[in-house]
Amino acid sequence: MSDSQPSTQEQIRASAAEATETAGTVDARALGLSAGLIWSAAVAFLELAAGTKYGERWRLLLADLYPGYSSEPGDLVWGTVLGFIDAFVLGYLFGRIYNRLAK
Repeated sequence: MSDSQPSTQEQIRASAAEATETAGTVDARALGLSAGLIWSAAVAFLELAAGTKYGERWRLLLADLYPGYSSEPGDLVWGTVLGFIDAFVLGYLFGRIYNRLAK
């Protein structure tokens, strides 16, 4: 074996270190988008379920959480938008804080 080529063990260690470095980060924007989409879909579902009297308490809780959101039937879009913004910001901040602490 020549001195210029790294041994197999050195190659494995370098590959593992590189994988650990890239696997330890989170794409904060993607995390925010996925959290926003999931939560806005949940808010829309809860609003639709509230129309059947199943989720009326959820509707009241959402009206307490989000300003301008009320229990009127036309607030489905507004509640969904507010839910997306809320979860996107929280998911993005969580990803940024995680990346900062993982260093």
